[in-house]
Amino acid sequence: MAKIGWIGLGNMGAPMSTNLVKAGNEVIVWNRTKSKAQPVLDAGAAWADSPKEIGEKCDIVFTMVADGPTLLKVALGDDGALAGMSDGKILVDMSTVSAEESATVAEAAKAKGVELVRAPVTGSTALAANASLGILASGDKATYEKVLPYFEKMGKNQFYLGSGEQARIMKLCLNLMIASTMQMEAEAVVLAEKAGIETRQACDIIAGSAAGSPLTGYKAALIAGGEYAPAFSVKLMMKDLDLALAAGKQYGVPLPSTALTRQSLQSAAATGRAEKDFSVLTQCLEEQSGYKRP
Repeated sequence: MAKIGWIGLGNMGAPMSTNLVKAGNEVIVWNRTKSKAQPVLDAGAAWADSPKEIGEKCDIVFTMVADGPTLLKVALGDDGALAGMSDGKILVDMSTVSAEESATVAEAAKAKGVELVRAPVTGSTALAANASLGILASGDKATYEKVLPYFEKMGKNQFYLGSGEQARIMKLCLNLMIASTMQMEAEAVVLAEKAGIETRQACDIIAGSAAGSPLTGYKAALIAGGEYAPAFSVKLMMKDLDLALAAGKQYGVPLPSTALTRQSLQSAAATGRAEKDFSVLTQCLEEQSGYKRP
């Protein structure tokens, strides 16, 4: 059985790596803040002192980090994973980053005889915890087949999209739809509230209608509660929409709804909500509309 390395133990990385441990894999982990690794260590993972050590000790190295600059650091830095990896090993990045940043890592990996599988995920922290994520993958097909059994321990829906950066673009396509859906729900909910309809009832009606989706379903309680604990923060969604808009420019595709939603998220961040869940767009629109919940 391959020895697995995992770099990045945030809200998504911690439950995903824990699921690999629970499935019986030998897993070695690293995170910038070691205290965040404790739940995974308690589940049976071992600790490494650097990404380079992960690369040296493991056959397959997974990364799940916040953004492209962080990926470049943990993969390509002097103490990064590739510095410790050798010919025949596999690097799997599950972060949401730009195609350009991904291609930079792929080129560096190829120079060392390491295959990069791009495998961003779709789904919430709850889905990460119960191993029900969707995994979008691209890269060498034979290498993908080698890591597929590990993906199946983290997600129930697997999609192989091609040999290049297709997975990166598809993830951005999904996130621009998710963000725009929350902007539309904010507008619908606040209009309903101002007409005298109770917030939770409005959310439940939306979730159960033709306009509903899994997203509107599991955001209903968050919006109705009005606290907006971050399953996916405003700050991270802004980052993803910036990547989507850049991809639109690269491929010559106008993204007007995405641009408008990005501005709404900027407004949320500017009013102290950058760390709130991005569904806080409803709260922002309530304020802009002069509405206070009873």
